[in-house]
Amino acid sequence: MAHFIQFVQQYSAILVDPYGRRYVARVYGACRPDDLWDGWFVFFPLDDGRAVATDRETTQGSLAAVRYWASGISTLYLYGALERARAMLPEAQLARRQAQAKEEEARARAEAADYEAAAHAARKAALDTDRRRRETEAMLLAEREATARAAARLHDQAARSARYDASEAHRRMREFMRKHSSERRYTSQPSARPVAADAPRRRRSAHAKATPRTHTKPRGDKK
Repeated sequence: MAHFIQFVQQYSAILVDPYGRRYVARVYGACRPDDLWDGWFVFFPLDDGRAVATDRETTQGSLAAVRYWASGISTLYLYGALERARAMLPEAQLARRQAQAKEEEARARAEAADYEAAAHAARKAALDTDRRRRETEAMLLAEREATARAAARLHDQAARSARYDASEAHRRMREFMRKHSSERRYTSQPSARPVAADAPRRRRSAHAKATPRTHTKPRGDKK
């Protein structure tokens, strides 16, 4: 079966695009290899220009079904089909791609700005964290220094107190030893008065030792 294009219907309404160009619309149909029929619009300019066509707008089981579909198309639907046909022009597709590229660029710039803002916020947070860490370390070091200084002062006070106690104990020991030595020397010397009182006794003893003793016989002993 030959596959060919069939003219289906032309509409009486004259369509005007946003640029003031006027068009008339027609419907065409073509049989597909599976024996179904596709229908689409072709818009012919009444002024200078070129015709524009839509992509497939409907698929029906027969050419008669395509004609029935085309008979129910409204003018509003035709305006929408004209916009779709104009959008399929190469320059329209290029303009659309350019617009998409601009949108993507703007989106990329916005994302980059968001990333930069997030990175700036992250850097600021990191700097704040580092600053707080350094402040905390400085406070800890200052506290440790103050504690060490207080401990050193207590140590110095304890050392001075210990040195004073040692010096005082040494002084008292020397006084005790000096006093004890004086008392021992005093008690070891003989008194002059007892020596004078014993002088007669010592003289008698010496005289007795110097005089020889005589032995007398008891009375009644005639030998």
